Amino acid sequence: MKGECSRCKEPLINENASPDVVKTGYGRCRKCENAHTKIKSRTIGGRYTAGRSQAKHNNHNWELSLQQYAAIVSSDQCFYCEKPLPIAAAGLDRKDNGDYTWDTVLPCCSKQPRIPGARGCNETKSYKMAPIILFTWRQFQKYGKLPTEQDFINRIHEFEAERDKVFEVICGLNSNEIKILKRAKSVRESLEKLRKTKPIL
Repeated sequence: MKGECSRCKEPLINENASPDVVKTGYGRCRKCENAHTKIKSRTIGGRYTAGRSQAKHNNHNWELSLQQYAAIVSSDQCFYCEKPLPIAAAGLDRKDNGDYTWDTVLPCCSKQPRIPGARGCNETKSYKMAPIILFTWRQFQKYGKLPTEQDFINRIHEFEAERDKVFEVICGLNSNEIKILKRAKSVRESLEKLRKTKPIL
């Protein structure tokens, strides 16, 4: 109804809504709009948009399509330490601190803002070390022994093979399925729901 928040039905007034929403009488109050934004930021589409915006803010080119981005983060885990990816950020690391392209980014964890605890791999590596160094450090922390250069190369190849496989599947989705993927929180879970009759992952 005009003049009410479309979500909680509270009256739209200057104290609880933006001037444009109050003027038109249609939309959400600030509280509901903030909740909506928070939920949206945790979806694949929201994280993709956030990553693209952050790249632009930092003067880096973002050359990833939504399909490419979804394939890169489809494992839901960090390339270096295998911990979960952030739920409200792009979750990418640029191998050589350059632009965001298909062959230059890896899925990477980071600490959520304002949350106590150790820094994630993205913050730890940022401008300070090559990917192989961080990989070696994280693997030593996890397994107590140093990996070889070949271990790192094998890990890269495994990631790229899985990424390419998922990308091929995503490219086969129709427009409605892409919309469902954008609203999902996990690429893998979304694809499993969409393709229950086809064991694609």
